[in-house]
Amino acid sequence: MDWLRFGNPEYLHFLWAVPPLIFLLLFGLRRKHKALLRFHSDVDPTHLKHHKIQAGLLLLSYLCVTFAIARPQWGAKSESVAERLDVMLALDISTSMLAADEKSVRRLNHAKAFISSLLEELEGDRIGLLYFAEASFVVCPLTSDTVTLREFLAAITAETLTHSGTRIRNAIEIAMDRLISDQKQPAIASGLDGQKVLILFTDGEDHGEAAVEAAQTATQKGVHIYCVGVGSPTRSVPIPLLGDVGAEVTPYKRDANGQLVLTTLDETRLQEIARAGNGGYYPAAAGVTELATDLGRLEKQKFRIRADGEYQERFQWFVVGALILLVCEVLHFTLWSRKSRR
Repeated sequence: MDWLRFGNPEYLHFLWAVPPLIFLLLFGLRRKHKALLRFHSDVDPTHLKHHKIQAGLLLLSYLCVTFAIARPQWGAKSESVAERLDVMLALDISTSMLAADEKSVRRLNHAKAFISSLLEELEGDRIGLLYFAEASFVVCPLTSDTVTLREFLAAITAETLTHSGTRIRNAIEIAMDRLISDQKQPAIASGLDGQKVLILFTDGEDHGEAAVEAAQTATQKGVHIYCVGVGSPTRSVPIPLLGDVGAEVTPYKRDANGQLVLTTLDETRLQEIARAGNGGYYPAAAGVTELATDLGRLEKQKFRIRADGEYQERFQWFVVGALILLVCEVLHFTLWSRKSRR
């Protein structure tokens, strides 16, 4: 019984005295009744009944006093129903995200600013963060602690982007597994446990295969996939190279033939993934409003929140109970004595 505790539980050992007390009281009353019958054959049968009532009142008083000194404590419990989405944010950290499409703002910084704004719209939901390039890894599991998530987000900078190549399929599969397996509270909605969401922040350049097929699989398992395109779909830009400390040692990345490697936002691929994932595509340049609105229309998971109130002293109730029982015993004895004298 986690709702009840005792401040002095050692005094509950006095309860072991109750069975012997009952035995002694009944034994004493029986002997007294037999002794009276030896001297008076017409002993009033209610005599024993009144003594039993007195003994019962005293015994109940003893129980109340025992519980009072043991200091019982309990608090009121409350239960409410809350709603939330489980959202995994997948951020592309391949070197193409170092490119600056407009106003010298790197794609990485643009994506981070978008995510920061989106977190304000997802208040109360559980959110996780995943990085992906050739490999994918979860850096922050699903949590409602956006402060911690923002710290992880701030830790990824241009200097840490050293991975070439992007495999969106891997990101989808890992995020899907985490969203499905990381269910902490049982849902209570009729037949529904709410929607799960994966949001990809990427320029869409994919060096892997079967991203669309992975999105279809995720949809079958209840995961909606939304894509946020970072970059310009009409302008190809080079990828800067960074040294060990973040300084640009050579202007831009080149291929084996010495030609500049250019990168462009692939909206077509991201739209295909979003369509297969039963989600939507949103250019990062358009802001978070439309995406936040669409996420707000999804069926949220409903779950119960139980809150235990603070434990409060309740010994007063038992003290009052003991006093009432003692008063009743005295009144009963007084009234019965007066009646028996008549």
